Amino acid sequence: MSQTPIKTYTYPAFGATSLGKVAVEVTLQLYLFDFYTRILGLDPLLAGLAFAVAIFWDALSDLIVSAGLFKARSLGIAYTTTLWWGALLLSVATVLLFFPFKADSSAYLFGHLLVAYVLVNTGMTLLDLPQSSLSAELSRKATERNKLLASRMGFGILGLAVGSALPGIYLSTLENATSNAALADSRQVSAWLLAGLVVLTASLTKLGVRGREAATEHEAVSELPNWSEVKGILNDRAFMHLISAGIIAAVGRTVNAALALMYYRFVLVLTEAQVTQAILPVFTLSIVFSIPLWIALSKRYGKQLPAYVAVCGLGVMGIIAYPILPEGLIWPPLVVSVIGGVLSGAVFLVDSMITDLIDANEAATGKRKESLYFAVWKSALKVARALAFVAIGLGLRAMGLDLSLDEVSESAQWGIILLFGLFVGLCFVAAGWQIYRADIPKPAKG
Repeated sequence: MSQTPIKTYTYPAFGATSLGKVAVEVTLQLYLFDFYTRILGLDPLLAGLAFAVAIFWDALSDLIVSAGLFKARSLGIAYTTTLWWGALLLSVATVLLFFPFKADSSAYLFGHLLVAYVLVNTGMTLLDLPQSSLSAELSRKATERNKLLASRMGFGILGLAVGSALPGIYLSTLENATSNAALADSRQVSAWLLAGLVVLTASLTKLGVRGREAATEHEAVSELPNWSEVKGILNDRAFMHLISAGIIAAVGRTVNAALALMYYRFVLVLTEAQVTQAILPVFTLSIVFSIPLWIALSKRYGKQLPAYVAVCGLGVMGIIAYPILPEGLIWPPLVVSVIGGVLSGAVFLVDSMITDLIDANEAATGKRKESLYFAVWKSALKVARALAFVAIGLGLRAMGLDLSLDEVSESAQWGIILLFGLFVGLCFVAAGWQIYRADIPKPAKG
């Protein structure tokens, strides 16, 4: 069925909600583990276990929400409505996560972290899955979908900049910015600001996309897929290769994010201000400026080859660069951030390839299964993240790393380097190889 062209304002409206969502996501990835272990003193193993249980629930909730979305559509409830309520839950739970009612009990901290993080992940699923499903419904044209996904990634990169920089910006206004009290304040003030941003951006998406959604939702499937349909997508070899790539890369990204502040603090001897106000902003700006490049390359060479080259290149760069960066100098990691940011800009091509697989499946079965595809995709990635957090907690305990210290032993430094550089790099190389092996159908022209 032919569709009218997407109106120009729909592209930024669709992507806007990613600003708030990714800002929260990045803040949690970079600062939450540090907040509970270094600042509040929770055992890294307990923190990793709480993260893992919450993320396992998150993976299960993707499947539950996916089923719920099919039922909601049959009742006339729009994706954008679910998205907005998810944003509201996410904003409340984010504040709760950074405000434990007491911090003198490990058992209480573990329980508070677990419950609050479960609520955060549930809100994130209720926001994220409808947005992902909309990317496949709003247009059948490859060029329009690329623009939708690029918009989502562009706003997500702005969210990355906001989420990574907010605590550092707040710290720059304080005199004693290295004290635990100041660090805790920076995380808590940021949580309030992020909560407001999540609701605002989700509201913009709901208002800006609802008209286009209403015009295309009659094409969506309202019935719940049966077990044979679920097995059908699991038998899609191209999709399985992309899932394998996503799982491996998710492990690498989780280890990278959890150890980033440790690497820069203990190995390169850089301050948190230098990391949050220089290295991370340069990284995010490099991603933003690289997006037009990857769109152009995907038009000329297809999506698969640029994605493969970028992901493998990211891994090779990490393996080579992170073990040899000199301590105390800011410009070498800035150079690495520019290269890494440019290579990371190709990630949106993987989501676009999944929408191509959804189209191919519809051509074969006559049904749209975007919610099911993205639910399986995201659930697999979240299980991988959960396992990675357990491994991180066990690894830090085995290393005997005391996060409250300003310096660690040389052996501990090399442990961080091997995980942050070599292990993460090998994950990306392996993920790139899986992308290369996937047989992605050519998208519809337009």
